[in-house]
Amino acid sequence: EREREGGRYLGCAPEWRLSGRTLRERMRGVMRMRKVGGTGTARGKNGLVGRTTNTNTTAPVWRPRARATRGGVGLRAGKSDLSSLFDGTPSSAKGAGKKKEKEDQGGLDQVELKSDLGLDYGLLRDLLEAGEWEKADDETRLKLIQMAGEEAVLRGWVYFTEVKDIPAADLQTVDKLWLAASGGRYGYSVQKKAWIKSRKVWTKFFQEIDWVQGENNAYRKWPLEFIWEADAKKGHLPLTNALRGTQLLQAVLEHPAFEDKKKKVSTKIGTDSVKI
Repeated sequence: EREREGGRYLGCAPEWRLSGRTLRERMRGVMRMRKVGGTGTARGKNGLVGRTTNTNTTAPVWRPRARATRGGVGLRAGKSDLSSLFDGTPSSAKGAGKKKEKEDQGGLDQVELKSDLGLDYGLLRDLLEAGEWEKADDETRLKLIQMAGEEAVLRGWVYFTEVKDIPAADLQTVDKLWLAASGGRYGYSVQKKAWIKSRKVWTKFFQEIDWVQGENNAYRKWPLEFIWEADAKKGHLPLTNALRGTQLLQAVLEHPAFEDKKKKVSTKIGTDSVKI
């Protein structure tokens, strides 16, 4: 019955049955009142429809929607920072962190030329600064012989048992110079990380630092086949002669100068006897 004769039931009283045209006109009146605002009645063409109330008499003002954030980082459509979506850190902040890390390594002029043996590492620094990688490698080998003592100097090479007596300060100075000159790419400490990564398997280690080549992993011929550039594989320089065996290189890499600085925490459990 509510839909009979094309009329519609408005919910006010059972006898209010309106034609479609009348209903449309009255609804237009209601909508006009809502747009203008204020409190009053909306009248259609054929009578009262109802009362509308709007306490906000000012025209609506459009305001930009606040950007959604995650982890304090704003997300913009089309320019979303994927790194911030995963860990809450914007890529710009990560880039700044890498830049700071590189700055913390310092330049060659910031490396203190410490020596407990009274050796001068100025020439090594100058060669590295000039990008003379091959000459710097020769100077490093000469300094290693001088570190080992008079017998090594007379002999012209270092015996692996002599390495343990080399002061840590001297080896660290040489290592820091290589690190600073290469941006953390070359140095004994870099080679030690590669050695540990290779699980101290020499074949894998030599492959990791690119000291071998070909399917048979043949040693590169010194000095022609080694790469005297700034972009050689990580850990490629400085060289240590391993043709007579790996004992010397192992002694250098295992020297206390290149031990991990992280402290090893050991716990001991004691037992107390209690008499009751």
